[in-house]
Amino acid sequence: MANLFRNRARLLIAATALVFTLSIPGARGAERFLDAALADVNGRFIAASDVAIARALSLFGDQPSTGPILRSEVERLENAWLIDEEARQLRMGGTSQEVETAWQEAATRAGGLPALEQWMRELALDPTAVRTLVRSDLRWRRYIDIRFRALVFVTDEDIDKAVGPGTHSPEARQAAADRLRQDDADRDLAQWLGEARQRSTIRSAEIPASGVPLPFGPPRALY
Repeated sequence: MANLFRNRARLLIAATALVFTLSIPGARGAERFLDAALADVNGRFIAASDVAIARALSLFGDQPSTGPILRSEVERLENAWLIDEEARQLRMGGTSQEVETAWQEAATRAGGLPALEQWMRELALDPTAVRTLVRSDLRWRRYIDIRFRALVFVTDEDIDKAVGPGTHSPEARQAAADRLRQDDADRDLAQWLGEARQRSTIRSAEIPASGVPLPFGPPRALY
């Protein structure tokens, strides 16, 4: 029965991928791309275009790249969707000014606002949809900061053990404290995500080891 459920879920995602075939009028070389559905997290799809946009704007820990989409990237967005869902329930959306600041910062990472706007026009991307991902990234970062990083407490004894015997500069002790806080936050976050995934409905497409094609690359300013 479990195998039957997984197979039906994969067929559902594969069928959805067919719906996402897009033709882009006026795009470079009359481009066409297949915006495949890669996963479904509690009813919210992750499309290949979500990965492409996340890479282009350095959202959810992604970095600009034109390589194929790997399973690890899809799983990272699955986790980001879970965090975003929790953050929305807690009304961590940010003020309009904070969202605008996040948009400007994302544009800077993408090579500047003119490059970002040109990229969206060429690919016929909906700016509202792209902004929605930027706002999700803002919630994602805020939730991790408040729920995990802000709650980590490192003692002087912890730092002494981390740096080892002898005299160490304040900078070395601060670096050790930062590493300890990050390690603790990462551990707590991993535990939370494991529990969240267990209580969620996540359906994932089969991603080969070689990955699946990226539907489009980042702005040319980042090539």
